[in-house]
Amino acid sequence: GELEFVSEVTGGEIPNNFIKSVQKGVVEAMTEGALTGHRVAGIRFVLQGGRTHSVDSSDWAFSRVGYYAIKEHFVKEAVVVEPWVKVEVTAKGEHSGDVMQAISSRDGALKGLDYKEDLCLIEAEAPLQKMFGFTSDLRTRTSGTGIFNMEFSEHKEVQSDLQERLVSDYRDSDKYKNVGHSEFGV
Repeated sequence: GELEFVSEVTGGEIPNNFIKSVQKGVVEAMTEGALTGHRVAGIRFVLQGGRTHSVDSSDWAFSRVGYYAIKEHFVKEAVVVEPWVKVEVTAKGEHSGDVMQAISSRDGALKGLDYKEDLCLIEAEAPLQKMFGFTSDLRTRTSGTGIFNMEFSEHKEVQSDLQERLVSDYRDSDKYKNVGHSEFGV
C-alpha cells in the first residue's frame, strides 16, 4: 500500500485534529519525495506520542512534524528503485548468442534458455529503462525474425552510482530549490 498510518497516541496526549495534521504532512512528503523528487510508496508510519503547547501548537506545526519525519528518515535510509521487466524472446537458434548479448548489454539477467526445433526461447529480466530501443536492436541482431514480449516483474534498487547521480541531479534542479529544507538538507 501507499501509507499505513498508525496512531499509538493515548489519553488525549495529542488532539485528533493534530494527529490528522501529522498524517497530512506525511502524505505531503511522500508525494513530494525526498531523494529524487519522486513519489514515495510503501510506508508504515507510527505516531507514538507527543506534546502540545497552547501557543505553538497548530495544524501547520503538526503537519511539519510528519513532513520532516519522512524527509529526514529518507536521507538516511531510502533507496531509489526502478521497475524491472520479465522478457521472453523467441528467435532462430542461430541468433541465441546475439540475443543474450543484447539482453546482457542492457544489464539484463538471463533466467532461462530453451531450444525447440530451430528456435530458441530466452527468458530474462532487465531494467525497464534499459529496454527502450530493444525492438530495433532485436530486429537487427536476428535479421528481423526475433520477437519478444515483456511484462512488469518487480521494483529493484538502482545501482549506487545511478542513485548518486539521480540525487545530485535532483538537488541541482529548480524543483529541489523551490522546496523548503531542514538542517539535514531535505
